[in-house]
Amino acid sequence: MSLEGRAYKDCILRVDLDTGRVERESIPEEVARLLLGGRGLGSWLLYHELEPGYDPLGPRNLLIFVTGPLTGTMAPTAGRVGLVTKSPANGAILDSYAGGFFGETLKFAGYDAVAIRGVAPEPSVLVIEDEKVRLEPARDLWGSDVFDTRLALQKRFGDSALTAVIGPAGERRSPIAGIFCETRSLARGGGGAVMGSKNLKAVVVRGSGRVSVHDPQEFEQAVWIASRMLRMSSQIKRMQTDGTVNILELINAAGGLPTRNFQSGQFEAVEEIRCEAWHSHWRRTSACHACPIGCTKIAYSERYGIWIDGPEYETTFALGSNTGVSDRDAILYANYLCDKYGVDAISVGGIVAFAMELYERRFASKSDLDGVEARFGNPEALIQLCEKIGKGEGVGAFLEKGVRAVSRAFPGSESFAMHVKGLELPGYLPRAAKGIALSYAISERGACHLHGSPIIELLGGADPLTTEGKALLFRTNQLDTAVIDACILCYFTKFGFTLKEVHQMLNAATGFGYRNPREVERIGERITNLARLFNLREGFSERDDTLPGRCLREPLPSGPAKGHVVELDRMKAEYYQAMGWDEHGIPTLRKLQELQLDQLIELKDLPH
Repeated sequence: MSLEGRAYKDCILRVDLDTGRVERESIPEEVARLLLGGRGLGSWLLYHELEPGYDPLGPRNLLIFVTGPLTGTMAPTAGRVGLVTKSPANGAILDSYAGGFFGETLKFAGYDAVAIRGVAPEPSVLVIEDEKVRLEPARDLWGSDVFDTRLALQKRFGDSALTAVIGPAGERRSPIAGIFCETRSLARGGGGAVMGSKNLKAVVVRGSGRVSVHDPQEFEQAVWIASRMLRMSSQIKRMQTDGTVNILELINAAGGLPTRNFQSGQFEAVEEIRCEAWHSHWRRTSACHACPIGCTKIAYSERYGIWIDGPEYETTFALGSNTGVSDRDAILYANYLCDKYGVDAISVGGIVAFAMELYERRFASKSDLDGVEARFGNPEALIQLCEKIGKGEGVGAFLEKGVRAVSRAFPGSESFAMHVKGLELPGYLPRAAKGIALSYAISERGACHLHGSPIIELLGGADPLTTEGKALLFRTNQLDTAVIDACILCYFTKFGFTLKEVHQMLNAATGFGYRNPREVERIGERITNLARLFNLREGFSERDDTLPGRCLREPLPSGPAKGHVVELDRMKAEYYQAMGWDEHGIPTLRKLQELQLDQLIELKDLPH
């Protein structure tokens, strides 16, 4: 039975860049029912089709753009697109998401997923216009930055075409390169490097279709309820007014705002970068498809004459407090440079902060850093290093390899190299929030705030300094988030509605008849186990579920969490048990069969 008309287009578009061949295939209904779409569908494709140990930058690695069953509907925040691939930053499974309108347009063009493999014979653009799919040469765009590329493509294809592009960082296969969908980004984990390795400068999409659902009347009612709950949320109201940076002052007060390469959790110049301070830069607000939140602020810097979305909380932490910089114009310009050259701002901020600590502790000299006075709080150093990293020039060609790679060149620096599994840490201090610490250690793609981090710890929703109950708190958040990423909805919906509302929307949209929210949560559990199996197959183990030495052995010097370190081992053991895994973090055969994963993958060659 076809999935078309039940919130799916029932079409995976396969593009072989080696041959230019294009094929279409249906989604097995059992895959859709058990994994939905988005992250679930992408993870299943990657697990099935990529041989173990394969080079992430090799031609057979898959670059998979995914939508979910709710993408393109009127479900609140249902305009997002996902990316699934094997990460060149660490060899783990990578999933990343972006808002805007690219996702809905891809769905309107008729596709639940686009799976790309091979290498184009020359720099190219993949053009998808409904059923028409073709490769066009793009030598004239190779070497262009993200902004110039986007403008050139708009001129060539018109404003109705949506684009996903890479900048120079992706072209040179930098492990911190992202893919930029208009003003949104699939930034973490190096997806832009995979796209660059395929000689693919951009994907251009134009779609004229629509998404039909199983029961339109029931779906409309479910959407109305979910949207109303979002609008009633006090946290959502704060986001509407002040964007994601609205939480910065609260996080700082709780001692959880990473400052000077995670040395402390409170920034003395927080008044300069809190949400009210940004009001003088903000000119207007924008929203993604079907989004009642509208959290994006459009900012302007008079000093530099540039416009930029944001800054978001994560970029304000990464390029601000974590580098000790409180100059708002400098933070905006550093953010602009990251977007221009196509790199992940969180990773860039982590790299710059690490370089600054290397410099201040005399591991690295001024000459090592191309003459940059890399002191914490120096806005000129922030901008100079961002420019060098973005261009991959001088010391930037070394720094863009990431914190883990850089630390290997400076013996003794490993304890303050702030990464997990090779991915730089996002914006919450692990020593000040034990559940967040556990989530960073466990996350499949490396340190991640979007794979179930219980951020409520730092917003008054739980005691952040106890380890008690944090394994179960993280597990619940992790599974719920995996469902959100399979739908695909925005992470911020968690501030407004629960899996109860998601369950109602999914049943009305797909007709799958899930009995209750617990059955929907099991979808998230399947996806999480599938990602775990992928990483175990790639050589990851319980030893990789850890944190930087600074988090484990260096007591926090000040703030509400003064004297605290992360007691990880107990939480990790409790989490493994709660997941039904063995003491080494390996899913048991019984658990996988209970989750019906034996219906989706071969279980005969499981790691042990």
